[in-house]
Amino acid sequence: MKAPAMTELSQLDAQMTAALARLRAALEARAAAASPSADVEAMQARIRALEAEKAELEEELERLRSKRDKDVAALDELIAQLKPLIEEV
Repeated sequence: MKAPAMTELSQLDAQMTAALARLRAALEARAAAASPSADVEAMQARIRALEAEKAELEEELERLRSKRDKDVAALDELIAQLKPLIEEV
């Protein structure tokens, strides 16, 4: 049996190197797809923070609406008390 020529060995070496590079790239792509990137994690954290802030603002809005309703009721009561006095003048 005849030994392969140096050019054949060089070609086989180049093919093996290219195949290994493709395998490494595929494994790196799979790993990158499996774990979220820092940007995605940062965005998810920002979304959670904004949702918490939104909940706090909705609670504050509800408190302010309740206070406004009480203030309007108090003003209505004052107007009702003042109406007879204004009519006398």
